[in-house]
Amino acid sequence: MSATTGEQVVQRQGRVVGYRTQGVVVEVIASPGCTQCAKGQGCGAGLLARRNPWQLKVDTPLSYKDKTSPALNSEVTLVMQKATITRLTWLIYGLPLLIALAGAGVGDALSDAVWLAPSLFFGLLISSMLGLKYALGRRAEYFRPRLVDA
Repeated sequence: MSATTGEQVVQRQGRVVGYRTQGVVVEVIASPGCTQCAKGQGCGAGLLARRNPWQLKVDTPLSYKDKTSPALNSEVTLVMQKATITRLTWLIYGLPLLIALAGAGVGDALSDAVWLAPSLFFGLLISSMLGLKYALGRRAEYFRPRLVDA
């Protein structure tokens, strides 16, 4: 995944602060908000940049496996596809809400009990969020930023 292939990506700079068996530990450098964020149009950059530096475990690409890993305290570039950020946002926020709303609507249509629809809504919302956490936990690497430049 590189920025030169025409893909829309969010890029952030980081500094290598440690090593692990499968990659490196990168401290993402805090940066000011992008122009879209300043206008009130989110671009997803908040996933990769925060006000305070934070550390992220990043797997080293196969091109670095044969070579030496990036040097300690060296600058690296992390990227994440915007489509991946959008997909993750829909999965985390949209899907549980839609499931909860549909379940509450069905419960309201099938029963006259006043408490059933709100109970179904919150129960399904919490259940679907926990289910997604379990299901996405196995695919967490798909939603992680990638190291492209060291």
